[in-house]
Amino acid sequence: MKKILTAAVGDPARLAELLSARLKLSQAGARALVAQGSVHVDGKRARDATATVAVGMKLVVFVDDTAGSKVALPFEVRYVDDWFLVVDKPAGMVSQATRADEAGSLDALVRSRHPTARLLHRLDRDASGLVLFALSEAARAPLQTALEAHQIERRYLAFAAGRLDGEGRVSLRIARDPADPRRRITLPEHADGGQAAASRWRVVGHGPQSTALSLELETGRTHQLRVHLAAIGHPLVGDRLYGSGRAEALHTRLCLHATDLIVPHPQTGKRVVVSSPSPLPTEPP
Repeated sequence: MKKILTAAVGDPARLAELLSARLKLSQAGARALVAQGSVHVDGKRARDATATVAVGMKLVVFVDDTAGSKVALPFEVRYVDDWFLVVDKPAGMVSQATRADEAGSLDALVRSRHPTARLLHRLDRDASGLVLFALSEAARAPLQTALEAHQIERRYLAFAAGRLDGEGRVSLRIARDPADPRRRITLPEHADGGQAAASRWRVVGHGPQSTALSLELETGRTHQLRVHLAAIGHPLVGDRLYGSGRAEALHTRLCLHATDLIVPHPQTGKRVVVSSPSPLPTEPP
């Protein structure tokens, strides 16, 4: 749908702010319209969402008001403001584009709706749950710093093969497997190689052959939770890369879901808690 606006006295001077006010959009949504080439000012395509719009200038904006007619994207938005976005990735989708799967990656699909979005961390293809994106360069740096300083809390629900009780911490280092580039291996905590890594686990339930765990990352290494649980003899249920045959047979998918992200807001510092309902069964197998 084409909408025609004329900048009036009292309208915000900046293009994105004017679009946000007049079209009842978030500023992120207004910036996305500009980035997509959907905004023309006095007959010229707008390229800069921060450009000044003078009173009397004519704006032509192409928007899709029929949201129901759009192809539904295979993820849910759990939180969005002008600074960052949290989406719920389904199992089976890669977080970041690969040569084999570029258009279908979470990163590419999010950017098709939010062109300014930048992925801040990854979730394994076979896992599901919350993933964080910055929506501006001003947000990206403080969020990245918070991640590296372990100020963003990431919590997971998982089913692990066998029985565990109580709670514990795994601090084995993680390194690439020299025999298989897809895999990671653990090394002793004080070994020279690999990267330092730490994971916490707490039992939240038991099934006949597995244990439901609440997991928390202290660091964010590739496959960290999967590698750590396998290293202590309790591979995640459904894990075909690190599991035993018994663990794989218990479930058709990797039983790992990112349930919570607690993010210090890059503008205010206030903790923003984002949660995702688990798609895993109510009881562990």
